[in-house]
Amino acid sequence: MNNCTLALTISELPEVRYTANGDKTGQSVGEFYSPHHHEKSQPSPPSEIKIITWGESLTEQLYNLEIGRQYIISGRLSTNTVERAEGFKEKRVELIAERIFGV
Repeated sequence: MNNCTLALTISELPEVRYTANGDKTGQSVGEFYSPHHHEKSQPSPPSEIKIITWGESLTEQLYNLEIGRQYIISGRLSTNTVERAEGFKEKRVELIAERIFGV
């Protein structure tokens, strides 16, 4: 089963869009610190993940999130392969949100 729960700090304004058949969807970007990237000499930068929501209520919740505030978001992970201009492929992970909790 593919479940993931992360404490994320919202770093981009949420966007709301509509699909061709009228379904409401939203997306934003969140940051989190991975416990596996700690170096003693320098603090590691936060990792970023795109947050995707489907449906009226979750998209409204995402739209009302504030930049710089931390939330707990639970959902499933999805991996996409993107062709880069440099000539190589890159994998990007998205969190398809199922629940959003304020902290």
